[in-house]
Amino acid sequence: MGIIKLPETGEIEFVALGELADYLELRTFYSEKARKVIVYVGEAEVKVTALNPFVQVGGRTVQLPVETGYAENDILVPLRHFANVIRPLYPRAWPASLGGSEATGETASANLTEIAVEEKANGTLIRIEATQPFARKHLSTRVSTGWLYVDIVGGRVAPGAVRALAATGLIQSVAPVQTGEVAQLSFQLSQEIDPQRISISGQGNQILISLPTQEIVPSTVLRNLETVRQKWRIDTIVLDPGHGGRDPGAIASDGTREKDITLQVAKRLKRMLEEKLGLHVVMTRDSDVYVSLDQRTSLANSVEGKLFVSLHCNANRSRRVNGTTTYFLGPAKTDEALEVALLENSVVKYDADAPVDTQSEEDFILTAMAQNAFNHESEDFAALIQEEMGLAVGLPDRGVHQAGFRVLVGASMPNVLVEMAFISNPKEVRLLRDAGVQDRMARAIMNSIKRFKEKYEAGS
Repeated sequence: MGIIKLPETGEIEFVALGELADYLELRTFYSEKARKVIVYVGEAEVKVTALNPFVQVGGRTVQLPVETGYAENDILVPLRHFANVIRPLYPRAWPASLGGSEATGETASANLTEIAVEEKANGTLIRIEATQPFARKHLSTRVSTGWLYVDIVGGRVAPGAVRALAATGLIQSVAPVQTGEVAQLSFQLSQEIDPQRISISGQGNQILISLPTQEIVPSTVLRNLETVRQKWRIDTIVLDPGHGGRDPGAIASDGTREKDITLQVAKRLKRMLEEKLGLHVVMTRDSDVYVSLDQRTSLANSVEGKLFVSLHCNANRSRRVNGTTTYFLGPAKTDEALEVALLENSVVKYDADAPVDTQSEEDFILTAMAQNAFNHESEDFAALIQEEMGLAVGLPDRGVHQAGFRVLVGASMPNVLVEMAFISNPKEVRLLRDAGVQDRMARAIMNSIKRFKEKYEAGS
C-alpha cells in the first residue's frame, strides 16, 4: 500500500481506502451519488465520506481526528486512526504491519439493547433492537419442551434489555444467556407452537420473530388447502434475461454488454432445468429484443409461472467492487440496495410507451409490497441462490437484500433478481464471458430452484 502525507495534516499517514480494503480482503461498495464508500467489516457496515471526519459504524458515529482526503477517485483515510475504528470489527487476525491499538472493552459492549414482545391479532411478535444489522445466517430458532430458543451469533444483550411482558400472552418469561460469541434468548411459552410457522428476519437494526397463532383447522379447509397445494406445484419457471434490444444494460470497459451475458446464462439455465429437472421454462426474451418491465411480469403471470428469476450483471464506478448479490422485492434497507435498484429501474427510459411515473419512491414500495404476497418465500429462495453461487463460482457473497425493483412488481409468485457479478470489475467481466463459468452460474441457480421446490412442495 502506498502511504500518503497531506500538506494540511502534517505527519499523519493516509492510505487509499480501496487499497486498504484489498489488503484486508474486505468487500466495498462505492456510491454513485456521492464520494462515499461502504466497507463491510465482519457483520458491520462502515461508511466513509470524502473530506469528512465522521465515520458511520453500524448504528453509531465515530469522529476521526482529521478529515478524510480524496484523490484519484478514492477516499484517503488516516491509517492509524482508521485502523483503530475497524480493528475491533475485523473477523481475522489483525496484520501487525497496520498497527492500531489493542482491542478495547468496546468490542465486548452490548449490541442487543431491547427485547420486546407484542401481542397481535394474528399472533405474537418478538422485536429485538440492535445497534447493528445481523446477517440471516447468524440467526436461528428452535422449540423444545415449552421453550422457544433464539440464537444470535455475535449478539450481546445489554442489562435491562428485556421489556415487561403481558400477563396473559404467549410468552411467559424471557431469559437471556451469553454463551461465548452467541446470545441465546430463551422464551417460556404458555402453549405449544408449530416450529415450521416461525418466521425470523433482520430488518435493518431490528430482528423480528413472528409466531402465528396455532388454530384447529376444519377438514374442509384442509381439503381446500390440498387443492391449492397441488395448484402451486413448482412446475413452471419464468427466466428473465435482463435488458435487451435498444437497452444494452451496463457495458464493460472492453465493450461486453450486460444484455448479452444475461441471455447466454438464461439459455444455459433453461436447458438444464428442462433436461435435468423436467420443468417447463418460459423466457421473457430468447433473442436480442427489448421487452418492457411491465411486459415481463405480465408474461410471468399469464403463463402461471411458479418462480420468477431475473438475471443481471452489477456495475459500479469503482473497478474494485465485486461479488454476487440476490435481491427480493421490498423497501431498500441499504444505500447499496437503493442504488442498484435505481440503476436497474432506469430501463424505463427505453420504453417510449411508458407513462410518466408520478409515484414517490415510498408510494411505489408500498404498492409493490401490497401486490406481492410472496416476500417470505422470495427471501428464502434468494438465500439459497447466494449459497449455491458461492459454492459453484466462489465470488464474494454480498448477501441477500431487498429493494424496489420494478421488474419484480406484480409478479404473482416468489421472485428474485440475481446480480451475478460485476461487469465493471475487470476480473469478473472475464468470468462472465467464460462459457464454463456461465455453466457454473446456471447450475448454481438450477440447484437453488431444485432445493426450493423440494422444500416448499413438502410443505415445510
